[in-house]
Amino acid sequence: KKNNQVKSWERRQELKRIRKEQLELQKEIQEDKRREAIEKKERRLENEKRRAENEFKHAQQSAQTLNFNTANLKLKTMSKKQLRQIKKTRVNTKTGVTEYVPAYAK
Repeated sequence: KKNNQVKSWERRQELKRIRKEQLELQKEIQEDKRREAIEKKERRLENEKRRAENEFKHAQQSAQTLNFNTANLKLKTMSKKQLRQIKKTRVNTKTGVTEYVPAYAK
């Protein structure tokens, strides 16, 4: 009888140790997923910021060349598709970020 009790105690301790290891592994996996999600979000925000900056630079260069060319030349009429592509820059008052909005939007 005594030997049987010792075995059951050892068995319970072994199960407890296994469960603890599983929980630690599970926490580690969850932490990795959370960290990856944060990194992905940061990368996305950085890419959006870089894309907006590049778009703004391109718009400035286009405006400069347009102003330079229109000083001497007559503007041709634009198609509807070209008119839809025109964007205005507006500074968001809450965030202070420059945004592009359609020229004819209200």
